[in-house]
This record gives sequence, C-alpha cells and structure tokens, in this order.
Amino acid sequence: MTAPPITAESVLFPAAAHAARMDDLARCLHERDVEQFVLRRAPIVTAVLRSTALREVTAALDRLLQVDLGGLMVEGWRRYDRLHGTAVRTRSGGTEQVELFEHEVTQTYSPHLEITVDGNPVGELDLELRIALLLRPLTATVRGGLLVALGPGDCTASASVAAAQVGNLLRREYKLPVAALVDLRRPIPLVRCEVEDPTVQMNRLPGSRAG
Repeated sequence: MTAPPITAESVLFPAAAHAARMDDLARCLHERDVEQFVLRRAPIVTAVLRSTALREVTAALDRLLQVDLGGLMVEGWRRYDRLHGTAVRTRSGGTEQVELFEHEVTQTYSPHLEITVDGNPVGELDLELRIALLLRPLTATVRGGLLVALGPGDCTASASVAAAQVGNLLRREYKLPVAALVDLRRPIPLVRCEVEDPTVQMNRLPGSRAG
C-alpha cells in the first residue's frame, strides 16, 4: 500500500485524521475572527452566514495545504547545481554519490479568495502559505540521471499561514526523516526533458522569417 504524501497540512496538524485537522483549522480561523472579517461588507450577518463563511474559507485553505512536500523538495533538488550536474553526467550510464550540504528549500503560495453571497461580493481574503524545508547534510545516489537513494538524514519542515488583512494565523514545524518525505520506491528523474516553446518551433520552420 502506498503511504500518503507528507503535506503542509501534515506539518500543521500532525498525527491526526483529516476530519480532526479540518476541525482544528476551523478553530484556528475562528479564534482570529476570520469569518467576521470576510463578511465585513455583507448587509446582514447571521449566525448561519458566519458558519457558512468559516466553512468555505476552511475548505479553501485545506485544499491549499495539500501541497506535497516531497514533490516540493524534488523540484528544489532539480535546481540544485551539484545534483543537476550529476544527473546530466550519468544520463548515459554510471552511478555517482553527491553530498548535499545543509540547505533549505522554500516555497510561497499567495491565493486570493473572494466571498460571495447570492452572487454578490461581500468580502475577500489574501492568504499566504509559506513552506520551508531545512535539510541536514546527507548523501544522494544518482544513477542514470535518476535519484535512486538517500543516506540517513533529517528534515525540519515548517509551514505558516497568514492573511494580509488579519495577520498570522498559524505556524508550526515538524522534524521527520528525509526518507519519510521523499518516496524512492521508484527512481526520481532529476533532469526534465526540455521541449521548445511552440512559438520558437514555428519560427524555425523552413521558409519562415523571424518576427
């Protein structure tokens, strides 16, 4: 059975079922009066409307928190010069080991939420999710341009959520083995196949002229 990926939600609410995580997330948002803020332009605010707004914001943020941290780490490694260079050298065959020094991979997501009631806008919320993955030194094994093994090592994953109009909502960090973060049951390509932009291809057709 395939283990579920480690997500930003896993960092913020570890060791809990998804339903419990949703409840904790809704509680955190409610403690900061997020639902009251997003309904600030509503002509009438009822208890039912507040509950609905909180549920919708919670669901939207929960979807954002499903980002796969292992996938994020691999995308960062594809830009890591030493790993990328090793992958290029070994694509035609061979195996090399690369020592990865302590480094951090970060990513920020900034979605904009608009709240409507009966088709009328009543509020908005600018969210920011920031993820930071701090890795201790470890050794990576690259074979044929693929990441095939990682030596023992730990990662400190931190996730923070803020709203521009409200401020910081929550921030937590979680320490876990890199092996739990990156699934290596199948080798991972470190060099993507580069495809030319269709416009460039068209410009290079016989008889065409540069625009």
